[in-house]
Formats: sequence, structure tokens, C-alpha cells
Amino acid sequence: MKKRKAISDYIESLLKAEIVNRCPLCGKFEETIENFTNHHINFDRSVSEYWNLIRICSDCHKVLKKNKEDGKRLRKVKQIKKDLFRRFIGDASYQVLLMANHYKVTSTLPCLAMSLLKLKLVKVNLNNPLTAGGANHPTITDFAITSEGKEFIKQLNINEEVTDIPL
Repeated sequence: MKKRKAISDYIESLLKAEIVNRCPLCGKFEETIENFTNHHINFDRSVSEYWNLIRICSDCHKVLKKNKEDGKRLRKVKQIKKDLFRRFIGDASYQVLLMANHYKVTSTLPCLAMSLLKLKLVKVNLNNPLTAGGANHPTITDFAITSEGKEFIKQLNINEEVTDIPL
């Protein structure tokens, strides 16, 4: 059996924030830390990456562990994780990730890519020298998909099509 990899405080905070104190599988409210656990979606405890973790109640965790050979349940959990991620970062940021994956590089407002940058799913490809406002921040920046971003998309089976915008 592979050694369990510790979950970083940052990823732990993301997992808690994305479920908003509710089990995403059954809807039970999180009353105490002891009642909820972080489930390794692919059952590999050595992979404690954000894409492989979902915070659920202990009852649902027992059911998943008991039925870990059930491919239908695994697909459902992955779909729920993908939906949680999309809701958590917002549709606009989700679209940035899809476009970065499709085009390899995409341009957007830096604020739409901040959560993706923190998760290392995209990286700054080219800073725009144009700035705006008193804060003098960049207006548009190019972001490229990272290897972690590609792995994230692969593991969660994110396959939505990107619609080309006619020029």
C-alpha cells in the first residue's frame, strides 16, 4: 500500500470552502470536523492533489470505500467534484481553464485567472504592459495551461467544447 501523502492546509481550506459545510453526496450538514473526511477519489492515498480529493461525510465515505469497484459511483463522484470545482471558481474562470487547454494560451483579465494560478492550473505566459486605474495593475494577461492543469482536466474528465468566436 502506498504511503498517504499529507494534504496541505491550502488544499484543505479549498475542500472545506467548496462544499459550504454540506456533504455533496447526501446533503448532510457538517457539524464538526470529525464527522467529515477528505476522500481520495481514485482511492490512491499517495495522491493528495486537489483534483483527487472531495470532502464528504463519514457515512458516505464508508459507502464509497465499501463499493470502490463500482465504476458508476466513481463517475458520479468525479462529476460532483467537477461541478463543485466549477461552482467554486465561477463560470468565467472555468471558461478560462477550458480556453487555455484548447488554445494552449488564452488572454483574460488577471482577476479571472487568480484561483487557477493558485492551483497551478495555468501560468502567466505574457504580462500585458498596459495598465489601468490608480492601482496600476495589468488589464489583460496571457495565461498558458500547465502540466498540472492538463492532468486536472484529464483526471476530472473535463471535456466541454470551446466555441470558436468568429473574428
